Amino acid sequence: MQGDRAIDAAGVRRADGPALYRFVDRYHPTLIVDDADRLLPRRPDLTHIINASWQSNTPIPRADAHGNVHLYDPFCPKALNGIDLLAHLATATRSRCITVDLLPKLAHEEVISFRRASGDENFAVLRRKLLRWSIDNKAALVAANPAMPEGFTNRLEENYVLPFAIADMAGGDWPKRVRAAAVTLSRFHDDPSLGKRLLAIFFNLFISYGPLLTSKQAEELVPPEDDAFASYKNHGRPINKYEIAALLKPYKVFPGHIHPPGGKSADRGWNATWFETAFRHYLGKAVPGGRSVVRK
Repeated sequence: MQGDRAIDAAGVRRADGPALYRFVDRYHPTLIVDDADRLLPRRPDLTHIINASWQSNTPIPRADAHGNVHLYDPFCPKALNGIDLLAHLATATRSRCITVDLLPKLAHEEVISFRRASGDENFAVLRRKLLRWSIDNKAALVAANPAMPEGFTNRLEENYVLPFAIADMAGGDWPKRVRAAAVTLSRFHDDPSLGKRLLAIFFNLFISYGPLLTSKQAEELVPPEDDAFASYKNHGRPINKYEIAALLKPYKVFPGHIHPPGGKSADRGWNATWFETAFRHYLGKAVPGGRSVVRK
């Protein structure tokens, strides 16, 4: 821990948001948050600090009781631990994480107890060397612009800038090994949101059934495409047309009046052209034209 300071799970539970802001601003510790799967959903103020401290050099203004504004630097290394943690994290927090799965220890496996680490002379020496190295190379790390694997953009790119920069400075086969590990980790944990999965389903449905879908058709065709919609939110029933519309609303796509081919009158539903912006920006695809496959 930098400066031998840390907050354990019990300490974080007792700390409120403002106190943690001040603590991190003053000491810049390494925060190790245990039981984060239970703690963070109950404490949105702490979740906000974790999100805000994702990048360095982003001071946060806060006013005290007298109206004076102070700039706090919430940046610090963080490790979150929990059971099935991703399922309990908000999307904004999950996208800022580098996720590593830990398997339960087998009976015959031996591990070193970290309780003895503070008294281990080798550990203390290694800690000092790492701290000295980080101070000596801070400017180079801040200015680094490491090469990114294909598809590493936006938050995914920001998550790995520092690990890639450190690997490049280490040399040898580390740059290759770290990038290969990053590609594997991002593939395992880059689970699209329900909204993006629904967009992808609509894209395929427009290819299969044509550019117009009634709300009733969508209600019948969406659930078989993804188990998450076959028992929506574990309600024991498929997603309905109202829930479909609610999931698509953030993408500025709304149901409207359409004239299905062969229909006697207008109906409520979806037109592929209304998805043009959403398909392009969230799927990287153009609106499908025509009908290539017919499924019955």
